Amino acid sequence: MTPPIDAHVRLDTHPTHASAVQAIVTGSQASIAVMALEAGGWSVAASGVLVLARIDHEEPYWANDAATHLVAEGITVEITRRLQQAIDEEWT
Repeated sequence: MTPPIDAHVRLDTHPTHASAVQAIVTGSQASIAVMALEAGGWSVAASGVLVLARIDHEEPYWANDAATHLVAEGITVEITRRLQQAIDEEWT
């Protein structure tokens, strides 16, 4: 079994841009999560903060996809209730 990576990603809707999603990344191995998110199209906004904004407004879908991949790599991911509701709306 692969040991977990010491990184925590908190995904939430962006506080000022309604369709965007932000990721707050912490932990001693946060750089691993940052690199994975950047590879998925996320942009670094500040130290430990990444933002996903897409022209098609499908951010909740892609945030959920990113969460699935991060968890598969052994990274802890938290999705806020507000973002989870947006993800669930995408599927209806």
